[in-house]
Amino acid sequence: MARTDIRRLGTILLVGVVAGAAARQYIEYRARSEAGRPSRLIDWMQARAAALRVSQYEQAPVTDRAFRQEQYMRLVKQSEPLIADYLGVRLPEPISRVYVHDRREWLEANFTSFEQLFQPIEEMYERNGARNAATVLLGELNGKFLGAQMGLLLGFLARRVLGQYDLSLLSPDPAATGALYFVEPNIARVQGQLGLNDEDFRLWIALHEATHAFEFEAYPWVRQHFRGLLQQYFDQLNDQLENLGSSLPQMLARIIQSWGSGQHWIELMLTPDQRRIFDQLQALMSLVEGYGNHVMNAVGKRLLPSFDQIEHRVAQRQSTKTLIEQIFNRITGMDLKLAQYQQGEAFVNAVTEARGVAFAARVWERVEHLPSMEEIKSPETWIARMDRM
Repeated sequence: MARTDIRRLGTILLVGVVAGAAARQYIEYRARSEAGRPSRLIDWMQARAAALRVSQYEQAPVTDRAFRQEQYMRLVKQSEPLIADYLGVRLPEPISRVYVHDRREWLEANFTSFEQLFQPIEEMYERNGARNAATVLLGELNGKFLGAQMGLLLGFLARRVLGQYDLSLLSPDPAATGALYFVEPNIARVQGQLGLNDEDFRLWIALHEATHAFEFEAYPWVRQHFRGLLQQYFDQLNDQLENLGSSLPQMLARIIQSWGSGQHWIELMLTPDQRRIFDQLQALMSLVEGYGNHVMNAVGKRLLPSFDQIEHRVAQRQSTKTLIEQIFNRITGMDLKLAQYQQGEAFVNAVTEARGVAFAARVWERVEHLPSMEEIKSPETWIARMDRM
């Protein structure tokens, strides 16, 4: 169940690498014939059109918007002190940016974020388009391909996402607060399908999303660190795409050498430097999502009369994915991320059980305390490292 922009970011990060694997001869041909034409990395009109078609937003309007807006504001306000008491930390400012979205509104909010996220790369291609053969291909062919791929991904997620914490990643203001989005048509559909209590189910979701606000706003360095990792990743991606012709043989060699190793196909595409940054991003995203689940469960068990029913029915729903969903998750790498988010929750649960809530919260004290993916898989190694610090 996709709940946050962290999850969708993890898949979008890999789109450029996948699209970059093309034949050099075709690149050179396009360069000779269209070298003077301006290029764009992503055709955003194509992305929007594809996403809206896939999302089927017309079939899922928000009903009784005013009532739902008041309800979510109230549930978020109810969640804040409960999370603060559990974590032992307060937000600098109360959560005030709470929005009820339909699928189209959720898509527009995310397209705005991603256009900003990709802007530095777009500018690089516009500057170098007349000189770089790979840029011509990306601007003409891969621009439409990437747009369609991104639209397909976000359109698919728009039909499933329930809530999202948008962390204002690109805001120049370090004190900027994020926003909580609740995609009410999807929430109402799942609630009805599973026969869950209206208020309890929405509070269950609000607890998870509000926890993300604590992770990024009570500890502002986390957002800056995340932003820095993304910038490093895109810098590496820029270098790879600028030297597509020379890097393609190395990419194929890595895939051949690692085939059968049990790694996800997406991981095989990465250079060693990309893999190092990617692993840090995955560890951080796993921790963020896993911590959200941990807090939602710890607080929800004490608060919600129907908590066990919600957990049981949601788990049943997640275990019965259609074949199309399974194929989509495999192609986009969502299966890789879902598995790692489960590991993140298991890590927080294990540390909390072994040493308590306050000790687990040390992950948010400074960047050196963040666990690696290896430590997330082996919580005792992180505990031992913290004991030495």
